[in-house]
Amino acid sequence: MLSGFRKKNIVLILLILLSLLLCYKLAISNTLALKREYGALTKEEGLYKNIPQQLSLLSKKEAYLDTVLQDLNINNTSMENNLLRIINQEVSKNQLSLIDYNPAHISKQNETNFITYNFTLRGSFPSILKAIYSIEKHSGFGEIIHVDFTKEKNYKTRRNFLEASIYIQSLE
Repeated sequence: MLSGFRKKNIVLILLILLSLLLCYKLAISNTLALKREYGALTKEEGLYKNIPQQLSLLSKKEAYLDTVLQDLNINNTSMENNLLRIINQEVSKNQLSLIDYNPAHISKQNETNFITYNFTLRGSFPSILKAIYSIEKHSGFGEIIHVDFTKEKNYKTRRNFLEASIYIQSLE
């Protein structure tokens, strides 16, 4: 009698396990999948709700960057043209003369492009320093990596003059 009762309990436990497995397959797994999909959709909805804020932040950032570009006095032309324009402004402001302007030299090291601009100014020492300071600090073309001052004499006029070869380097 005990063995029949035991067989009935085993069969009953197996049927309960089978019914739990069927319930999981038919109902619970679908519910869990829908819950995951609902979570993903709510995250996506949160991103879409945030779009107007992001758009306003981007427009403010664009306006700020436009003002920075205007402050740096940079147009949409090439960097060399902008640098030459700024140098010419400084030359006329500080009573200098632009003797030489060479094209940019580009070198590559470890996937970084180094662009070096070279030009020569002639004038007084304080004027050259003012121009160099203004070009480096207020224009944003890069940093002055080398300045070579040379004092030369014009034997026809018997006058001394100062020339400065200036190298500006920027990273790309």
